[in-house]
Amino acid sequence: MNRKPAHVTMAQIAAEAGVARATVSYALRGSFKIPAKTAAMVRATAERLGYRPNPRVTALMAHIRGSRSVPAEERIAFVWVHTSRAEARQNAFLKLVFAGTRERAGQMGFALEEFWTSDPGMTNRRLEQILRARGIVGVVLSPVTTAESAVALDWDWRQFAPAVIGNVTWTPELHHAGHHHFLAMRLALIELAKLGCKRPVALIEATVHERNKHASVAGFLAHHPQAASARGLVRVVTRGAAADLGPWLRAARPDALIVSHTDLFDLRGVEVAAKELRVERVTLNWTKGTPHGIGGVDACHDRVAGHAVDLVAAQLNANETGAPDFPRMMLFPGRWVAPAVVRKERAGGGK
Repeated sequence: MNRKPAHVTMAQIAAEAGVARATVSYALRGSFKIPAKTAAMVRATAERLGYRPNPRVTALMAHIRGSRSVPAEERIAFVWVHTSRAEARQNAFLKLVFAGTRERAGQMGFALEEFWTSDPGMTNRRLEQILRARGIVGVVLSPVTTAESAVALDWDWRQFAPAVIGNVTWTPELHHAGHHHFLAMRLALIELAKLGCKRPVALIEATVHERNKHASVAGFLAHHPQAASARGLVRVVTRGAAADLGPWLRAARPDALIVSHTDLFDLRGVEVAAKELRVERVTLNWTKGTPHGIGGVDACHDRVAGHAVDLVAAQLNANETGAPDFPRMMLFPGRWVAPAVVRKERAGGGK
């Protein structure tokens, strides 16, 4: 009776398959550094021999790779996707995102180098060639601020360990670090309820609505305190829309108004009706630049961007490259920032 060894080693697999031990390691980790045919043959050999990884050894090796001293010349590319150099330097949101990425990359020992898909004469294929020529494997892809709800770059992703900041759909789909719009809306409704708000309404910008796969609206409908009437209390709107929203707001009789971005307060009829109804004003995209008195959810975009670096580093440490067959989506709900007036009243113990 033939009995399989109690523990099959990589060396035994290498000998059986007629390849180097390093080839076995790459094949079992799904690396694209070896031909797909070779990797399939090695994995088949390992399965036939009854190979099972030792979880303690695997964890130790991951720790060693993660703790390794990164050479000073090892760089991660920050690729500005469909964003000009001027916009990257002027847009407050993008500046915060880049600052968070740079800080996290520095903490992990990587240098961060910027590239722009929108530079004059630049093409997707040329940018890919530049990164490969410079030996850059890790790539963080910026949020897209144009109206696109889906993005694609004509790259051979097998050469890179990529991660995307934000929720825009990519083709092929990649690892993402982004904002959890559903839980952010839930957080806003919970905190508004604590303030005594029982009938909030919401305005969600149309592009945001598409990019977050309707998550904000879904969160509103799922967690609104008056579920039966919630569908009539949320509107998907377009920036610059001519329709007067004042009659809708007055008919809804809200005690709070949630917007995806503060510029929606400027839509026709909104500001006047909000003041008339004395509603609590809340934004799902609160920043330090948000006007005084408006509370909301701080998405912590810099922290989210830093997690995109973590996704890239994890791939580099595991020698993984290419578009993943099972993309990881790291989503974060942000933190609540109470309206300034409410914070002052609470601190003073009265109105």
